[in-house]
Amino acid sequence: MSRYFLRQLSCHKPLFIAGFRISGFLLAVLLVGSGWFLPMSPAAAAAPEGKLLVAATILPLGDFCRKIGGDLVQVQVLIPLGASPHVFEPAPSVMAKASQARVFVYIGAGLEPWADRLLQARGPGNITVVEAAQGVPLLGMAAHHHEAGEAGENHHNDHPPGAAAVQDRGPAGNPHIWLDPVLAQEICRKIAAAFIQADPSHRAQYEANVKDYLAALAELDREIEGRAQRWRLKDFVSFHPAFSYFARRYGLHEVGVIEAAPGREPTPGHLRQLVTVIRRSGIKVIFAEPQLNPRVAEVVAKEAGVKVLMLDPMGGRPPYGSDYLKLMRSNLTALDQALK
Repeated sequence: MSRYFLRQLSCHKPLFIAGFRISGFLLAVLLVGSGWFLPMSPAAAAAPEGKLLVAATILPLGDFCRKIGGDLVQVQVLIPLGASPHVFEPAPSVMAKASQARVFVYIGAGLEPWADRLLQARGPGNITVVEAAQGVPLLGMAAHHHEAGEAGENHHNDHPPGAAAVQDRGPAGNPHIWLDPVLAQEICRKIAAAFIQADPSHRAQYEANVKDYLAALAELDREIEGRAQRWRLKDFVSFHPAFSYFARRYGLHEVGVIEAAPGREPTPGHLRQLVTVIRRSGIKVIFAEPQLNPRVAEVVAKEAGVKVLMLDPMGGRPPYGSDYLKLMRSNLTALDQALK
């Protein structure tokens, strides 16, 4: 292990600090629970006449909602561009926006712990809630702990060899289900059902929109499967286990992660082992994420003699913006560079 590597590890500091807005969150909960809301702009306070106001926690969910709702909905994404949902704590203004929604869409499974608290404070009321992870068997967050020699199985099996153990829903489960295009279809069906429940007079349009978008997601799945069959390498290392469901779907093996969970700093011993795994596996690239500090990924890559590329689980950057299909195809291009 080089002196440069150890020196860089000792200088590492996390980019985000969880809870820096906790006081604002507590204030918002008190306001929501008592029926008082913070002042908002007219655009944020209510949807235009005849439109269904929808709050979604992350950009991919917001895009699903827009594609399914079309002109019938106004969608507000609560977690801002560039923020990691794992460490985000909402300001009172964000909580106020969410409190006005007729439909509230979130992942659950511990991704947005404040969302459950918001819903409890608001009470049942006139709101339809979509918890995307509800009913989905979740992978554990240590989804990279499996052998690298089991690639090539049919990715449409329920639990193909080489996949991480599936566990019950709960805070310890991996919440990144939207990065599997097949599971994304399940999420979209839940969103469409919620829109129909909240706005039954436009059932036909919601059903037509979701049918079209499900077809686009199915085409994305076929495209990724075709490209994955041509990848020579099957092992990869990511910053944190965001792409574990994607890996299971397409026969990849996440043989290591830098952080088991965002904000949980890796130990020097863990990173030394990771460098050894990278060298042994013949990996050419490790993946960082634009929402999280790439410093440690760059240090590990230098020590292992590989490059760093970006895999984006959230979206929001050019050229794909908030478009989920474009985001996933951009990630596919990065995987092509790393795995061919």
